[in-house]
Amino acid sequence: MKFCLNKLEILLIFTAFFLVGTYAVPDVNEAHYIEKAAHFWDPDYVHGDFFLDSKDAHAVFYWTFGWLTLLFPMETVIWIGRSLTWFGMAAGWHWMTRPIFKRWGLGVLSALFFLFLNQNCSCAGEWVVGGVEAKGFSYVFVFFGLGELFRNRWNRALFLFGISAMFHVLVGGWCITALGIAWLVLKFYERDLKKSGTPEDLEKCFLPSLRELLPGLTAAVLFTLPALVPALQLNADVPAETARNATHLYVYERLPHHLLLSHMAEHNTEKLGLFGVLILVWNFLCARPRTSHGDMTFRTFIYAALGIAVIGWGINLFIEIAPDAAASLLRYYWFRLADIMLPLGVALLFIRYADGLCRSTVSSHRLRGVLLLGLVILASGMTLYSSLGKFSKPMRPRSCSGASRGETWQELCRFARENTEKDALFVVPYTTRTFRWFARRGEVGVWKDIPQDAGGLCEWWERMQDQFYAFDISKPGQTYGRAGSFTQMPKAKIELLKTKYGADYIVRNKHDLKGRHILMETPNGIEDYELIFENKDFELRRLSDARPPVTP
Repeated sequence: MKFCLNKLEILLIFTAFFLVGTYAVPDVNEAHYIEKAAHFWDPDYVHGDFFLDSKDAHAVFYWTFGWLTLLFPMETVIWIGRSLTWFGMAAGWHWMTRPIFKRWGLGVLSALFFLFLNQNCSCAGEWVVGGVEAKGFSYVFVFFGLGELFRNRWNRALFLFGISAMFHVLVGGWCITALGIAWLVLKFYERDLKKSGTPEDLEKCFLPSLRELLPGLTAAVLFTLPALVPALQLNADVPAETARNATHLYVYERLPHHLLLSHMAEHNTEKLGLFGVLILVWNFLCARPRTSHGDMTFRTFIYAALGIAVIGWGINLFIEIAPDAAASLLRYYWFRLADIMLPLGVALLFIRYADGLCRSTVSSHRLRGVLLLGLVILASGMTLYSSLGKFSKPMRPRSCSGASRGETWQELCRFARENTEKDALFVVPYTTRTFRWFARRGEVGVWKDIPQDAGGLCEWWERMQDQFYAFDISKPGQTYGRAGSFTQMPKAKIELLKTKYGADYIVRNKHDLKGRHILMETPNGIEDYELIFENKDFELRRLSDARPPVTP
């Protein structure tokens, strides 16, 4: 009976992850990862595309999962990947929560509560349950590793965190780092206990020695190497100036919403405030008596994750004084682990605390516990309700924005796929992410798809400037492409894209990013090129044969 209940709980957690994580294919990062994996195994896939031809940063993911693109359509590969990661996470979550909860079903409730907190209180925009990518597989092993921590099995936790790092070096690497910090903190704690010498204090000593941890440490290092070595080699042959410029672009231009606390404070104030509230709740929960040695380890691990984030905040303070040095450190996502682990820790300990009150013999405590559990159920229900709502109407890919979410975008992409050369190169609007996915044609470059190597990143930035900014980039108002349309782009700019990158076609969005229709009130460069397709939202023009401009 217990075996069946355990399997049922895993199935229910999987269902929760399925309902919350399901979106139309491809989701936000799925085109980015799956197309790169397809190109890894078949270099002829969209041959000549700048991003796909850039260096590979997630080789383990491509080797272990990408080969499926040779056997199945990419949409099917995505659903296989989603199912594997969500089921793996569900099994890992169940394994992690078994030592914590005494009541059946609380593991399911804690998963939903975690998703609620992760969606609403994560200041750096990190997520766990969503589309298929390398970090999804990585978090499967993180959950199992945390389950081993609760059981005070340090070597097994290190082993699993090492596998996590093999799939995503930053996710697993920060877990290993946090566990190392936790071990040092607890080592000092035990040393103080041993000095007192009382039998009661000595019973609290549970930490394995460094020698006892050698098997786990060795395994963690060996598993990390297949991901770490290729990551280090990305910039091995790059001049120092190029590497410095690439890091600057990565941190300050492309990903400040993930990497800079100052940017989060300015643009994501509400969630940053909620994250601060979570810290207060976490401190309150940790003031409760610990229930086991593993509980003590888990709490210290979460505090270590917060400590890593505090160090990142400290580095952030120097971006005005030493921007290059700060960027070289901030590029490693100092807030990623805390952004996930704090909501996770609060979800688990809050529900355990509320359940403990419900079991109390004191009526006032029971009432308080019922109210707290009711609050958790309400938050979890809101998460489920909002997730079920998206199934009530046809889904559009979240990876698209504005008009590119509609049928007119699909119509344009189908036309390009069926009526243009396979090796044709396209200039596409700034915010589009799925032209290559639907049209199977290469792009000069888009904002979403950034190479991971320094040389590629610097070239990507040059391509962004050439496509989406005026010739004088010191005038930010002259952004012909970032407004979401190429309507006002001068002909000289289009000719530059033709000669410099070999662009064959250009896609014009008739609307700006806010959905407002853009009229061609005056003759401009783009009208001089042959119109080969048009619908109410987009037009496609051929750049190879320009028509002479119309004289007034």
